[in-house]
Amino acid sequence: MKKLNITSYLWLFFSILISCQKKEDNNIINSNNLKVANYNSYYGKWLPISKENNKFYYCTDIDKFIEIGKNKIYNHTPIEDSNFTIDHIKNKGNQTYLYVDKQESSYYILSWINEEKGIISIKLNDYNTDIFISEKKIKTIDNKPCQPKNKSCAFNDATGRYKFTLETEEYVDDKKQKYPISAWIIIADKKNKKSQEIYFEPNSWATYRDLPCDKFIIKDFNFDGLEDFAIIWDNGGNGGELYEYYFQGKNGIFSFTDSFPLQHGMLAEDINIVNKRITTQSVIGCCHYNLNTYSLKPNGSWEVSSEQRELNKN
Repeated sequence: MKKLNITSYLWLFFSILISCQKKEDNNIINSNNLKVANYNSYYGKWLPISKENNKFYYCTDIDKFIEIGKNKIYNHTPIEDSNFTIDHIKNKGNQTYLYVDKQESSYYILSWINEEKGIISIKLNDYNTDIFISEKKIKTIDNKPCQPKNKSCAFNDATGRYKFTLETEEYVDDKKQKYPISAWIIIADKKNKKSQEIYFEPNSWATYRDLPCDKFIIKDFNFDGLEDFAIIWDNGGNGGELYEYYFQGKNGIFSFTDSFPLQHGMLAEDINIVNKRITTQSVIGCCHYNLNTYSLKPNGSWEVSSEQRELNKN
């Protein structure tokens, strides 16, 4: 009788274990079986849209779309096309994660905004979330141009002494004046009326149809009390956008400096003027981030340190 009870308990234990394993497997799908109820509804071609005053618009001037298949994701942009194979899928709450590698370092996050109207949000890694509509539902919303048509932008009120102007020089499509690949940065001294022109050729403005006027930042990045500026240089990979920095000399001339540790790197947003320190964060995979510190030493050199921390999941 005692032996029978032990056998019964063991059978019950393994039954529960197998049941839990099957339940967990329902939320993790490998590349051999990508058909699941929460994922099939995302199949098809998705077009970018914009939302203004609680109303959605199809963006007629954005040459971009994403096509999702059984085990593939095709991402079309004006400059570059990407074709990813889905390695495995995880459902987390109302979000579906499509991982393109086993290490889960690169992924798309899909979630419904309005399933009836065919509107979803799509986020690649840690980039901004974009809104898309199914090509089959495109006639259910209005359409209009969504991107500004700036050929130049001035930053007159952003600084005291200087007026900065960004002007396009060359486009991928010169006839239609779309997708700038080079520009002039014009710096005018408001006091003596002298000006300086810097020819700027970014590594990539691939996703910008017009000038990225919101990616020009004026700050004192090297703690000398003089105005400097940073401009987007590349859209970056998993780590995010990369910036090019120009520093003002005592003679009022702005120039590129290789010795700045964030040159062609992240934007220096967290600036501690008192301690002469810049802090940045970069996400690593799903669960950690690097806290990077750049401290200006008395001799003018930079001390760089990095510490890995766990992301706060709350």
